Amino acid sequence: NNPSSSCTITCKSTIRNPRSGRIMNPLSLILSASFAAATCTALSAKLASNNSLQTHSSRRSWLAKSLVSAASATLLLDVSNPAAAVADVDLREFTALAPLGTPTSTGSKLTGLSLSQMASRLSHDLVEGSTGEGGYFISGDVSTQLFRDDCKFVDPTNSVSSLSRYQNALKILFDPEQSYVQLLEPLQIDESKNQITAIIRSGGILRLPWNPRISSYDSTIIYTIDDNGLIESQEQGWSISSAEALKETFTPSSLSAPYSNLPIPKTEPVEVTELFDLINGHKPQSFSQDQRFQIASLIDRIVDARY
Repeated sequence: NNPSSSCTITCKSTIRNPRSGRIMNPLSLILSASFAAATCTALSAKLASNNSLQTHSSRRSWLAKSLVSAASATLLLDVSNPAAAVADVDLREFTALAPLGTPTSTGSKLTGLSLSQMASRLSHDLVEGSTGEGGYFISGDVSTQLFRDDCKFVDPTNSVSSLSRYQNALKILFDPEQSYVQLLEPLQIDESKNQITAIIRSGGILRLPWNPRISSYDSTIIYTIDDNGLIESQEQGWSISSAEALKETFTPSSLSAPYSNLPIPKTEPVEVTELFDLINGHKPQSFSQDQRFQIASLIDRIVDARY
């Protein structure tokens, strides 16, 4: 009963957009995407002659290269289930942090902060880093004075009780110049549990020879504070499975999700920006059915408006 699956087999079936009620032929979607890509490419060439619009042109060029793939994603569903193969396995047993030296002291500690003050410091560290080197999950630039040296760090693939070893791992994991962290909402404070919760979105390039790209994913981070006002544990949950994370780790960037960190030009139409953000950092098979219809709708609007 999956309409997009039947389309890929026969290329004759149609899809009804549940929002507009419009019947969409799969081939017409790809043709529309191709036309939209051509439109963006032509505009890119035209705009390239104006130096003040180089960013605009570059974003159009990037979008043009990604459009057809994204539109095709409205027809295809990912039927693989990598998580099933490791459903009964605790991957932390096999992905412990590589040897990074024995745990060492990270210096003096800052005690006595209120939860609000702690949340403010963490918000800064998550996005910009303690000294501005980039969010600490992609740079290791964390305010060590906020954490106990034996703080326990847990995520779906790792568990370590050492701040120094955790920080060293972060410093060599991501390339900060090609990675990013976004804070999705203000940090939440739970006075009764002495906890702070953050929700971030991140992704980027790992520092491995084959340059694997980790697609955009969301993380929920729970910080538990001890009686001295230091973080005693950091527990992280992901919007992707641990199996998918490991799969991407061993996938060359040439086969990964398209990604661009080009800034948004002031004159860019809102539909182009919305499509850019929807495609950016996501692999075609990662889109939900609703997102696929949204992509198709945006492509139609861009084509109709001839932006």
